[in-house]
Amino acid sequence: MSVPALRGPVPQSPGTPQKTITQLLTQWADLINAAIAATGDTQGWKDDTPLDKSHTWDPAAERVGLSPCGMVGSKRAHQLDAVVYHAAFESDPHPTADKLTAYWEGEGFTVTRTVDWTDLTGDQSVVLRAARPDGVYYGLSASNHLLAIDVRTECSVHLSIDDWALERSLRDLNAPTPTPPASRGDGGADDVDLASADDDGWAW
Repeated sequence: MSVPALRGPVPQSPGTPQKTITQLLTQWADLINAAIAATGDTQGWKDDTPLDKSHTWDPAAERVGLSPCGMVGSKRAHQLDAVVYHAAFESDPHPTADKLTAYWEGEGFTVTRTVDWTDLTGDQSVVLRAARPDGVYYGLSASNHLLAIDVRTECSVHLSIDDWALERSLRDLNAPTPTPPASRGDGGADDVDLASADDDGWAW
C-alpha cells in the first residue's frame, strides 16, 4: 500500500486552497493505513497504551488530535495528528526502523534518525522523523518492546475544522478545540512562516 499522493503545498497565504476537515480526516486515515501496511503487519494496532487496555485503531472513531501549525494571514492553521501503537515485532527495533526509512524515503520524505542507542542492559531505542514539503509528518519511536507511529496531516484554515472541533467538544470535554486566532500587527501574509512552526507540539 502506498502513501497517498498529496496535492498542493503547505498553505502560505489566505488565497491558497485549504483542505476541509473531511479531506484531512481521509488523509489522516490513509497515511496511518499506509504506514501500518509498510511495517508488514496490519493486525493488532492500538490507539493508546497500555496495549491490553486500549482500543484497536479505528479511523471511524476519529480519535485524533488537533494541533496548531502556523499562521495563514491572520488565522491560525491546524493539522490532525494521532499516534498508533503496536508491540515490537522483534527484540531489535532496527529492522523495523530501516524498513520504514526506506519506504518513506521512497515516497519522497526526508527522514532523520534523531535517536539510536543501546543502554548497558541491552535495551534499544530508535527514533525517526519523516517530513515532506506539503507539511505531512511521520514520527517513529521503536524500542525492544513497543512501536509507535505518529502521523500529522497537512495544515489548513478551512472553517469546517472549527465546526468539527466545536461539535466534538460539545460531545466530549476531552476533545480537541482549535486555538483562537492570534492578533496580527499588520495582518499581512508576508509574515507567514509555517516552516518555523514545524516543531509545534512535535512529540518526538
